[in-house]
Amino acid sequence: MVKELGQGYKIIDNEFILFYESEVFKKFYKTIDFETFQITAVNAETEDDYASTIYFSDKKHIYLQSAFCSFCIIEDAVPQDFKVIDVQKGYAFSNGNYYRHSDKMPFDYSKAKYLNEYYALADDKLYFGDTVLVENVDIASFTIPHPELIGNLGMDKNHVFFKGKIIPDANPKTFKILETCLDGTYYLECDNAFYAKDDKQAYFIRTISNEVKIIKTKSLNDFHFKVIDERGYAFDKEYSYYMGKRTKL
Repeated sequence: MVKELGQGYKIIDNEFILFYESEVFKKFYKTIDFETFQITAVNAETEDDYASTIYFSDKKHIYLQSAFCSFCIIEDAVPQDFKVIDVQKGYAFSNGNYYRHSDKMPFDYSKAKYLNEYYALADDKLYFGDTVLVENVDIASFTIPHPELIGNLGMDKNHVFFKGKIIPDANPKTFKILETCLDGTYYLECDNAFYAKDDKQAYFIRTISNEVKIIKTKSLNDFHFKVIDERGYAFDKEYSYYMGKRTKL
């Protein structure tokens, strides 16, 4: 007996699950109720579109298969009241909890104020990525200098924050992304690789990773950025820097 679930998934004889021709979810077989297991929501518009987020359910559990996490049971979510709020962004609600993908959110999503897609205010606290509490932040002075291009970089009167964490020793009074990184000139990784400096040191920032590399240049005043053959380089008097790695001039 074959039970077609959609999106390439099917159950065979209520004993195993195939994704096209490959068996999947084997370590969950003792938990899954094959009789009631089904797809609840997907972020694909048609059956032929690729779905990077798929919610499954059975009579007891909610499951998630996503590009952001491996197949898992969503903790404390129940089928009786499970609701997908935004399938594209991975927001859902169940059993008194809001979720971002498989993570429980530590605040009430319905009452939060989103500063951008990364930072949210809730209950007089600041959160990054819906799950990380930003500590030691002065909310009244918190700003996001480049919300469209470098939205995960913020600062208040005391600190510079990257992905909700303080960049050690960075001075918010003088910290700036080099203007030539932002003037619209195309270079490889121009949407995620940037150089910055303050009055003490320089920085390489990769927004798609957790990387903030401190560059202790001896000629900070001369530290600048230039595009050469569609590659972005920083320079001081002694070195060139490509993707944060230095080479002697």
